[in-house]
Amino acid sequence: MSYDTVVVGYDGSSDADRAVEAAADQVNPDGTVHVVTAFRPESNARLVAHLQQLPEEFRYVYDPDAAETSRQQAALERLQDRGVHCEGHVVPDDAAAAIIDVAQRTGADLVVVGSRGLGGVQRFLRGSVSARIAAHAPMSVLIVHETGAALPD
Repeated sequence: MSYDTVVVGYDGSSDADRAVEAAADQVNPDGTVHVVTAFRPESNARLVAHLQQLPEEFRYVYDPDAAETSRQQAALERLQDRGVHCEGHVVPDDAAAAIIDVAQRTGADLVVVGSRGLGGVQRFLRGSVSARIAAHAPMSVLIVHETGAALPD
């Protein structure tokens, strides 16, 4: 089965790279893959501190999303190299919420995410982005696991 609109979460990890490849495999030839990179926005105090370190003539060009946008570019280029139409979304929000929000706004048929395989304590403390998406997304979800990966604790 192929999908017209696929949303994939991307954070630059090898798990996310596998998710991007899976998204490319799942989308129709004339469909679109939306790549979502979420991040925690800087606090106002940290933002002011960053700006104060820049020379005054460069302060107007400071882009707090630059690192995430740059990181996401690798995924967009990989999709374009495969001939897949794609769009990037850099969202200042929790990863699961950002991915579900973009999926709903774009009318996605499928969400694809990688699985980091967090250990028991990390999963308890941080929660699993893929599990939260699977539980709350109103569309199909594909969770891509590392082939041959050991099971988490």
